[in-house]
Amino acid sequence: MKIVVIGGNAAGMSAASRAKRKAPESEVIVFEKTFEVSYGACGLPYYVAGLNDNLDLMRIRSAAEFREAGVDLRMGHAVERVDFAGKTVHGTDATGNAFTESYDRLLLSTGASPRTLNVPGADKANIFTLKTLEDAERLRIALEKTGGNVVIVGGGAIGLELAEACLLQQVKSVRIIEALGQLLPPFDEEFARSAKAELEAHGASVCLNETVQSFTGGDAVDGVTTGSGSYPADVVVLSAGVVPNTQFLDGIEKLRNGAIKTDKAMKTSVADVFAAGDCTSVWHAILDQPAYLALGTNANKQGRLAGDSLLGKKVCFDRALGTTMVRCMGMEFAKTGLCEREARLAGISYKTQLVEARSHARYYPDPCPITIKLCYRADDHVLLGAQIMGKKETALRIDALAVAIDQKMTTEELGFVDLGYAPPFASVWDAIHIAANASK
Repeated sequence: MKIVVIGGNAAGMSAASRAKRKAPESEVIVFEKTFEVSYGACGLPYYVAGLNDNLDLMRIRSAAEFREAGVDLRMGHAVERVDFAGKTVHGTDATGNAFTESYDRLLLSTGASPRTLNVPGADKANIFTLKTLEDAERLRIALEKTGGNVVIVGGGAIGLELAEACLLQQVKSVRIIEALGQLLPPFDEEFARSAKAELEAHGASVCLNETVQSFTGGDAVDGVTTGSGSYPADVVVLSAGVVPNTQFLDGIEKLRNGAIKTDKAMKTSVADVFAAGDCTSVWHAILDQPAYLALGTNANKQGRLAGDSLLGKKVCFDRALGTTMVRCMGMEFAKTGLCEREARLAGISYKTQLVEARSHARYYPDPCPITIKLCYRADDHVLLGAQIMGKKETALRIDALAVAIDQKMTTEELGFVDLGYAPPFASVWDAIHIAANASK
């Protein structure tokens, strides 16, 4: 069997490696348009912040290692068209030469790119996105060189991580511009307000309900103009979401945002064509339908299973919850499953419960408040989602809540789960217990 993979990061390389290992006789070819494979993009903001000075730590596995394992990895090869009927891919290599390759089975793992803005001045120097190792290097150099005013466009998780990075770099000023009415759009407003307060407490400015209209300056940017005002900017970072890299694909079913629609086995609407990673949907465990959740955790799971699915083995990935966590200066935020707004939009009859508890026993030094919000079905109290925030000892608690939702537990069941207790770590009734037992 001849397997072709388009895209060489988390999902693509995981699938390629697994398929080759499980079926050594198969021919596995990977086309990657850049000269980097298999790196941890989630670590980029911390390199920008100066918390890590070694980019190589984010390179997970080298091209040489993949080739030694038998994967035919072709870097600098950009696929520009796929002929699904003829089962061929067509593109151009780094020298400008055209290539064509046939396949028996194809995996699309082209990822996603940061959303750019089509406004006047968007091509000026010192306007950055953060996707690759090279992006991180260029942005860090710019911050260290200018040390001036930084504007971050977009207040999602990456925007908050970048704001923290810039504050740690001690630049002159940090401003976040968000088009929506809150930061952290996947969270409910209570948590978004706390994120805003935390940023402002550390000197950042937050502008909500503002849309960028233009960038000003000469060759390099010197300001950002919105419908509400103009702000000085020596460096601009765009973190306004991502766009699936699927524009070159015709004749395949996609979601509204361009992501390739897949089933629980990563199969697409085209025979012998599979998809995984940030270019595609995942099957949402609660909504029971394809959803776009561009997370590294999902990409790695999809890649591992897609490797088996490409070989004709039966697989099923239907447990995505969108579990995510983010640190914003001194605060930790985490979410899994549906927030209140998402449950309402899905037409689910639900209830919520918001509680505040301590991170650990009050008779052990320095406990901190933890806020938990549970969302659960109104009729049977089956958990739908959870959000949590606090200064410390907070984010990892989301894992227990994700397991509870995955296992379709009720609030009553969660309230009596045998969680661990010792004064340095928790109270005898953990914050999770307290939230669950208050949810009636």
